[in-house]
Amino acid sequence: MATVQSVVNSALELIASQYRITALNDGSPAANAANVVYAPVVQLMLRELDPDFARYTATLTLSAAPTPIPPWAYEYLYPDSCVRLRQVRPPRSGTGSLADQNNPYPVRSNVAFDIIGSPPVNTKVILTNQVNALAVYTTSLIIEAQWDSVFADAVSRRLANPLAMALSGRPDFAREILEEAARVASTAETVDESSVRR
Repeated sequence: MATVQSVVNSALELIASQYRITALNDGSPAANAANVVYAPVVQLMLRELDPDFARYTATLTLSAAPTPIPPWAYEYLYPDSCVRLRQVRPPRSGTGSLADQNNPYPVRSNVAFDIIGSPPVNTKVILTNQVNALAVYTTSLIIEAQWDSVFADAVSRRLANPLAMALSGRPDFAREILEEAARVASTAETVDESSVRR
């Protein structure tokens, strides 16, 4: 089971660092460097790989805009935990199934920004012609214990690149680590695509 410490320490082992951390805030040079880059790297990998364990479905909330951006009929708020929108779906029927499971056409949607509220705020929204829409997306609300081992390894390898630069200042070594991380990420994506879709 992955933890923040195990993921970071695995990255430190990859770059042959003498450091190991006990927490992101333990005050060590490695923890200080990891504390800056850890969350952005995890977000990047979630967005890049779209792992099945991070798939989430939720009912969208209508925005407070008086009218949606044309030519769309509905404007919904982009979910706070959404790393990447996968698709918009019709609502579920009373039995819990989708309204029309035999409809092969995807629901068209678009992500945009609209100025909403008072005072006006530039807000990320989802535009669609689907009433009571559901969003299927990759969520950031996934903790390390829920990661599969291939994803944890991919994050460690991607994390090793900025840590190599921060701790040893070796751009050549950091480049090698980044290339290896890309290869592992490709493997993780292949493993995920071969799994059963929900």
